Amino acid sequence: MIGLLRELLSAVSSFFRWWFGELAALVPAPLRRVLSGNGERLLLELDGAGARLYRQRGRRREQVPDNSVKKRARGKALGVTLALPRALLVTRDTELPLAAEENLREVLGFEMDRLTPFSRSEVYYDFKVAGRDVKRAKIGVSVLLSPRRAVDSLIAEAERQGFSVAAVDVAAETEGETLGVNLLPSMASRPASRFARFAAGALTASAAALLFLAAEIPIQRQAEYAEALSQRVAAERARVAALRELEAEIADLQQQENSLVDLKSSEALTLAKLDHITRLLPDDAWLTQLGLAGDRLELSGFSPTSSKLLTTFEESPLFTETVFRAPVTQDPRFGLERFSLSLKVVAPEDRP
Repeated sequence: MIGLLRELLSAVSSFFRWWFGELAALVPAPLRRVLSGNGERLLLELDGAGARLYRQRGRRREQVPDNSVKKRARGKALGVTLALPRALLVTRDTELPLAAEENLREVLGFEMDRLTPFSRSEVYYDFKVAGRDVKRAKIGVSVLLSPRRAVDSLIAEAERQGFSVAAVDVAAETEGETLGVNLLPSMASRPASRFARFAAGALTASAAALLFLAAEIPIQRQAEYAEALSQRVAAERARVAALRELEAEIADLQQQENSLVDLKSSEALTLAKLDHITRLLPDDAWLTQLGLAGDRLELSGFSPTSSKLLTTFEESPLFTETVFRAPVTQDPRFGLERFSLSLKVVAPEDRP
């Protein structure tokens, strides 16, 4: 509820700032100068050569002498506008839905990762509306931003020299002028003039009466924009989930294929061993037991001369370390020797 109220007040405040700005433009210039006072602000520039303070009235700017800067800095901290060097400014042009204009700063903050290489927390930024296309329901915006680390460093230096930074502007290409923006989150970009104080009073008096009427449309537009963003996020998540499921299926099929290949290879190797053993055994000998455990082959059976079997298997390139597992015994039923052999199967890469 509190968050909704804050969004509501922010939308109303944005509307009245635009409204009073339009009304102020209709006031004749002489009267506007009377109402707004001298319109003066102090502009601070910092670089390796030190600090330079300017007094700016409209487009005119004059430098304050160094001794005056030091004299003022020794007393109460001066409220100044910090003028960033042009080299620290990054600009990006983009188009957004016309509904986003009611809360343009917040929308640009959400879109900062997409528009620039930076996240919202890494920069200070402001914007200028470049144009509106009502037919396409689009608004053109120029985003002006600067890395937060560089700006914070200059603000800290200004504070060390006795200044209080109220706003951060950017030097224009024309010498002695600025872009007229404020990169800081604060809405104030210059000291309040008499006309601004008058407008703020009128805003406060009018906001209570027009709050309900001005709130419904911007909130609805914000809700529609948020819903559109939510649908886009949900669609992307569904697509990513489908891709992950497909990757899992492919991995499972590859694993099954590898298992089949290993099984076929193992069966082929076992059949080759059996064929080789059959060829090595003489016709008057036979097996009663055959077992394969790892690389050890165990044979049991009957033979007229078991010692010859030992020599025959040892000479085979397929087997090595041929030994009797038990003493050879004479079986009176068959008149043959009972033997039990253990052999090590030679791996293909180890064969001569």
